[in-house]
Amino acid sequence: MVKLDEVTRALWRKKGALDLDATFRRDWDTALASFNTLGDAVPELKAVLSEQAERRSYAQFVSGLHLTTDEDREAVPCLHWDGVLYLDQAQLEALSHRERLRLILTEATAAGWLKCSLEEALEKVADAALEERRRAVAAGTNLAERLLLAVADNLDALRAALGEAACRALADEASPGQVAALALDMLGPAVLQESNIRAAMAAADLRPPSRWGTDEARAFVLSLGFPEIFAQSQSRRLEAELLIAGPFSLPDLHEYQVDVSRSLKDLIDSGSGRRRAVVSLPTGGGKTRVTVQTSVELILKPAGARRVVLWVAQTNELCEQAVQSFRQVWQNLGTEGESLRVIRFWGGHGNPAEPANAEPTVVVASIQTLNSRFDGPALAWLARPGLVVVDECHHAITPSYTSLLRWLDAETLHSSAPPKDEPPLVGLSATPFRMDDESRRLARRFDECQYPRNQEGLTERLLAGGFLAHADYQALETDTTISADLLADLDSLWDGNDGARFDGVLERVNQELAANDARNARLIETLQATDAQQILFFTNSVRHAEEMAARPCLLGIPAAAVSGETPATARRWFLNRFKDGALRVLCNHSVLATGFDAPSTDLVLIARQVKSPVSYMQMVGRGLRGPRNGGTETCTILTVLDNLGRFRERHPFHYCRNLYRRA
Repeated sequence: MVKLDEVTRALWRKKGALDLDATFRRDWDTALASFNTLGDAVPELKAVLSEQAERRSYAQFVSGLHLTTDEDREAVPCLHWDGVLYLDQAQLEALSHRERLRLILTEATAAGWLKCSLEEALEKVADAALEERRRAVAAGTNLAERLLLAVADNLDALRAALGEAACRALADEASPGQVAALALDMLGPAVLQESNIRAAMAAADLRPPSRWGTDEARAFVLSLGFPEIFAQSQSRRLEAELLIAGPFSLPDLHEYQVDVSRSLKDLIDSGSGRRRAVVSLPTGGGKTRVTVQTSVELILKPAGARRVVLWVAQTNELCEQAVQSFRQVWQNLGTEGESLRVIRFWGGHGNPAEPANAEPTVVVASIQTLNSRFDGPALAWLARPGLVVVDECHHAITPSYTSLLRWLDAETLHSSAPPKDEPPLVGLSATPFRMDDESRRLARRFDECQYPRNQEGLTERLLAGGFLAHADYQALETDTTISADLLADLDSLWDGNDGARFDGVLERVNQELAANDARNARLIETLQATDAQQILFFTNSVRHAEEMAARPCLLGIPAAAVSGETPATARRWFLNRFKDGALRVLCNHSVLATGFDAPSTDLVLIARQVKSPVSYMQMVGRGLRGPRNGGTETCTILTVLDNLGRFRERHPFHYCRNLYRRA
C-alpha cells in the first residue's frame, strides 16, 4: 500500500480518483463482545503480538460483517478499520483453522500489530496450537469418535472415502458416529491415509504427514490416539529378503504326503534331462507343505552348486504363502547353524544378487515379474536352479509360462526329445488331470506324470482320514434374472470357443447381479440367519464386496471387504483379523480363491458366477481343510443359483456337488 501526502491526494482527487474512505464502508448486523486487545479476543495470538498491540489493539466480534460500496456489498470474515479489528465469528468458524489464522494475522499485519512477519507469525501460532488440537482428537472415547474429531465432523469427506457402494448400505438418517464407524470397518488401518480424510485433517490443521510409514507418521497417528499400524504405508512392500534360522520341531508329514515326497525324490534323483511332474492334492491336502519340505531336504540342505529353488506363482498371496511355508519348514528342518536366504521377487522388488558361497536360496517370484526381467543379464544365475516349482500350475500352458521354460532352456516339446540338463519342474494343482483339451495340454507339459500316482478315490481317502472337511453342498436358489439381451449373449456363447468374449459377457452378468437390491437383501438375510462363525463370501464385483461388507457391519456383524484395490497393508490386516476370529464375514472379489489359508472357515458363500469348474473348485477349496490339517469337520458350501437360463443347470456347482457326493 502507498500512502500519499495531502497535496498529492488533493491532486489525485482533482483528476477524478475516488477517495477510498468515502467509497468503501463497513457494516454489520449485530455487535457482539469487544476487547481492548486482539490477544484477549484470540488468546492463541498473544505470542506474536508486538508490545504496543499487547497494551492496546481493539477487537470487536460481530455478526454479518460486510464491506460495502454504493453498488456492492461483500461479506468479509474479518476487517481492520479505523484502529479496530472486526471479527465475524460465524464466517471465521466456517473456515479451516489455518485459513482463519491467516486472515486474522493478515489484518493484524496491516494494522502493525505483529512483532514478526506474517508467515513467521502463522507458523508460530499454528505450531503452538497443533499439540492441543491433536490432544483434543485423542480425547475421543473410541476410534470412531476420534476419526470424527480428526475430520472436524466433515461427513462429506467420510462418505466420499467410503465410496458409493458402501454408502448404499447407509440409511439416510445414519448418525455421524455410524458413518465414522463404518469408515473404520471398511478402510481399516488405511483410513487416515485415504485422500478425502487426509484432506479433511489438513483443513483442520492437524498436519498429517507428507509420507506414511515414517517416524513422522508414527508420531502423528499416536498423537491422535490411533494404533501404530495406522501409520504404516499402505503401499509398503514386504522386505525383499529374509534370513531364516533353524531348526525346531515340526509335525511329521501324513502318510499320503510321505508317498508324494518319495515320488519327488525319485524324480529329482533320476539324473539329468527332462524331469517333470504335478503334485495333485485336493485343496487342504497340504501340497505346498510337502513340496516345500521336499525342496528343503533334497535341494537346499545338501552341499552342492545348485542350492537354489525357483518358486513361481500367479498372485502375491500365493507368493507370500510360499515364503511363510519355507520359513516354517527351515526353522524346523533346516541345517543347524545355517540360514536360508528367501527372496521376495514380486511387487516391484529389485533383481536379487547371485548367492555367495553356495548359500541355500529360495526365490519366490510372480510370473509377471519374471517375464518382465528375463532379458537382462542380472538374472542369468537364476536360470540354472536346482528345482523349479510352478504353483497353481493349470496356468502353466499360457504364453508367459512358455517364455519361462524357454528362459530355463527347458522348452523341449516332449520327453522323447534329446535330453538336456534341465532343472526338475514340479507343478502344484488341486485339480487332477481330466479329459478336456486344457487338461490334456497341461498333462503333456508335465509329461502326464502326477503324484500321488493313484488319484482314484484320493478325495475319499483323505475325507475318511480327517485330512479334508466334509462339504455340505447347498444351493441358494433365487429368481433373479438379467436383461434379455445379456441372457441371450450368455446362452449363445456358452458352447463356443471364444473364451475372451464369454468372459466379458460373464463379467457383465456379475455386474448386473451385483446391483440387484432384492438379491442383495436375500444375501444379507442369509448371513443374518446362519450360525456359521467364519464366512468367506465370494461376491460378484469389487463394489459388491464393499456393499456386502458394509451392510453386516451396520447390523453388528463384524465384516470387511478385500479386493485387488485394497491397499496391501490393510489387506493383510483384514486377513489376519479374519483368521483370528475378530471378523466373522470376509467379502472378497477374485483375490482369495487361491493362496489364502483360513482353516476355521465353516461357510463358503459363492455369489459370483463362473463357468470353469477349476475356478469354482478353487473357491470351494478354501473351506475344505479337515481337522487333521487344523481345519473343521464340515464346511457348508452355499452357492447362489440365479435364473440365468441354461447357465443355471450348467453351473459348476452341479459338477462339484456330484464329485463330492461320490466322495
